[in-house]
Amino acid sequence: MKEFLSAQLPKLVFVLAFLPGIAVTVAVYSGAERRQEAEFLRSSELAVDRVVSRLQQHVIVLRAARGLLSATRGHILRDEFLRFLSSVDIVNELAGVQGIGFARMIARTDTALAEEEVRRHYGLGVEVHPETGQPWQTPIVLLEPQNDRNRAALGYDMYSEAHRRAAMELAMLTGEAQMTAPVHLVQEITSEKQAGFLIYLPFKDSTPPPGTEARPVNGFVYAPFRGGDLIRAALAAGPPLPVVMRIVDLEQPDLPLFDDSAQAGERPWHHRHDLVVFGRKWTFDTWSDAATSGRGWHLNSLLLGLTSFLFAAAAAYAVVARQKEAVQARAVAAAAAREADYRELLLQEMKHRIKNHIARIQSIARQSARGATDVKAFTTDFDARLQAMSAVQEILVGDAVAQADLRSVLMKELQQSLDATEVAHRVDGPSVRLDERQAHAFALVVHELFTNAMKYGGLSVGGQGLEIRWSLRPEMGIPWLDLVWTERIDLPHEPHNRTSGFGSRLIDASLKGELRGNIQREYGPEGLVIRLSFPVEPALNPTP
Repeated sequence: MKEFLSAQLPKLVFVLAFLPGIAVTVAVYSGAERRQEAEFLRSSELAVDRVVSRLQQHVIVLRAARGLLSATRGHILRDEFLRFLSSVDIVNELAGVQGIGFARMIARTDTALAEEEVRRHYGLGVEVHPETGQPWQTPIVLLEPQNDRNRAALGYDMYSEAHRRAAMELAMLTGEAQMTAPVHLVQEITSEKQAGFLIYLPFKDSTPPPGTEARPVNGFVYAPFRGGDLIRAALAAGPPLPVVMRIVDLEQPDLPLFDDSAQAGERPWHHRHDLVVFGRKWTFDTWSDAATSGRGWHLNSLLLGLTSFLFAAAAAYAVVARQKEAVQARAVAAAAAREADYRELLLQEMKHRIKNHIARIQSIARQSARGATDVKAFTTDFDARLQAMSAVQEILVGDAVAQADLRSVLMKELQQSLDATEVAHRVDGPSVRLDERQAHAFALVVHELFTNAMKYGGLSVGGQGLEIRWSLRPEMGIPWLDLVWTERIDLPHEPHNRTSGFGSRLIDASLKGELRGNIQREYGPEGLVIRLSFPVEPALNPTP
């Protein structure tokens, strides 16, 4: 007996240990099923609510548009209507609607009035269509925003079509917004067509226009909808929902307004919701999507009491290791991509600057050749101007956008012939940044001015000094540099004419050409005063 009990003891222990595990597994499985089904029902109700709420928001806009028509007694200008629509932003905030429009109700004999209204709004010669035997017509006379789809709808008599007419008559009877059965919109001018519907809100002015027959209402503020576009936009207004949906009108179940039920899972939950939406009976069928409808994964709970701890620990360790590897791989790839981009940027910048330098050297060569009398004069002028260009190139800083400090350009040129301490006392002004083009042009101007000052002016044998002062001022939102170049020199005889030489012409050309500024020269008791003015880059020199 003992041997038998000893043999069966492992089995008994196994059963006693396994039964609680089975009970826990079943409880966990059932609870997960109930939670998922409850979550699906909540998501299903939320999806229906998003669609209905989006329609209610559009009706609110229609009511606001009706109020605008009432304020203008039904004779609204297109510009006023556009301002109203831009304030509610139906394209972005209320996506899904094709537009907001107004259809004026007229007698069949008054089509010319509607055609004239379309012509006044849009400058189009549109005829009211189609021909109809109805005593009243409701042609579309205003529809925004204007695009090819909505332009095709202008002049269309919606009262001529049975579903639209039924919704209009119900709207006139109740005074409230009413929806049509599913229809094909006249805006469907492309091969990608969708079932659509319209919502009408009646508008009535107590005083009909003179010379027209008394009408039940003045017209209808309305909105056309493509079913698929509207419902996709409504479902996207918030976190994604794990459901797919099919929406039909009970009177036309074969023409669904929206249907993505093909994306449902193999064993989905299903919920049906019937609802009256602005006079129409809609059926909302929802299913759990493929990502959440696989209920079989709950069977893994059977392993809960046996391998969950080891498996979870191993899986977590493997996942962490994989994640670290993936993060490192992405970091290496991103660094390599950044390095490649940076090398490409440097290459493009180098090519750009080399081309600019070659163009400037060619320009300097041509300018020096025009002003030279012989090869030696050309070589002297050309070398000096290249030296000025080289000096400012040492100042230019930055990676993608080169820039230079104005003071540094001046100091670099003056220090070629003057002591650094002496130069510092001759210049004064705020910090001004020049872009690459301005820096080169300004350096060339300073070189020519300094050369003239050394030959004839304040730095010549009879000169008494040179002072350079500058400031910034705003002009029409753009900072302008005002620079005053003062050369102190006695003028016992007629001063040297600085405007006739080639260097002076080069200064004028650079100021008025590349720098887009101006220059003034004045001879006074103390010597020569030269005033330079040109605009500088606002991004580099913000004004107060």
